[in-house]
Amino acid sequence: MKIGMLFPGYGSQFVGMGKELYDHSRVVQEYFEEASNCLDRNFVKLCFASSDAELSKLSNAYPALFLVSVATAAACKESGIELDLVAGHGLGEYSALCTAKGLSFPDGLYLLNKLSQFYLELREQLDVKAVMVDGLSARKLKQICKDNSSVDSEAQISVYENKTEHVVTGHTEAVNAVAETASDAGADKVKTVQVEEGFHTPILTELVDQLKMYLTKIDFKDVNISLITNVDAKPVQSAKQVQNAVMRQIVEPLYWHDVLKQFAHIDLILVPAPSKLLLNELSAYYPDKKIMAIQQVSDIEEIKKYIAENKPVIVPEQAEQVVVQEV
Repeated sequence: MKIGMLFPGYGSQFVGMGKELYDHSRVVQEYFEEASNCLDRNFVKLCFASSDAELSKLSNAYPALFLVSVATAAACKESGIELDLVAGHGLGEYSALCTAKGLSFPDGLYLLNKLSQFYLELREQLDVKAVMVDGLSARKLKQICKDNSSVDSEAQISVYENKTEHVVTGHTEAVNAVAETASDAGADKVKTVQVEEGFHTPILTELVDQLKMYLTKIDFKDVNISLITNVDAKPVQSAKQVQNAVMRQIVEPLYWHDVLKQFAHIDLILVPAPSKLLLNELSAYYPDKKIMAIQQVSDIEEIKKYIAENKPVIVPEQAEQVVVQEV
């Protein structure tokens, strides 16, 4: 049986995520302790006893989601659940990288802490916006973005969610023009979304430049589980590919629809720190696949039971019969 895990990104955080696992799993508790020590922050209080507003702050949501997702994956591994493929939506890719051992847990926390810090500082200088456009092809929407962009005000598709649903991010003036043109062109829905969900745009080149000096302090490694990146929707293995994927994701669009295609050969898809949106998306994309969320210890036990009950039956080859000829 082939098992894959898809990690949710920003927007899926909620107060109480990972609480039941934390209460009953020592390995999860150890991850919380390590995260609190690394960033000098009380993650137990943040994840279990804060408010939605507090948890949604980038400086909190980025490391908290990473923590809960990686800890959940570790609890699965401790229970004997071995993964064959991993990927993550947006920031969820950091969790996938860590689970695949391409990035250590402390390094992941460090990098996400810097990323949120620099992004918030840059946001104060930029007038940016993001909208979700549903009902137009990628080709048509790309042309609309091109027609409504200029040297000083640009908009691009930042997330290719599926065949007709995409996130457009850029300067507010250009994005507003794209939204209006898309509506006139027959889009079924155009709505504003949090720019944190899809800021994968060349506008943030300065952010990449700021992070480069910190990457020298991070020890990227070859992954030990096949990892599908958002920017290429192809598996990577080498440490260099891992590092490039992390940096490119900031300024290049995510091809999420193509990432999901790579899970076609996977029999069981797991979602840690369950996001209802991601679960619904996966169920719609793969209606015939088994998709299971992990929120508590009983979910892990249920997964183990399913794996045991659906293991292929191996029939040993019949031993060759040797006929001894009497003399």
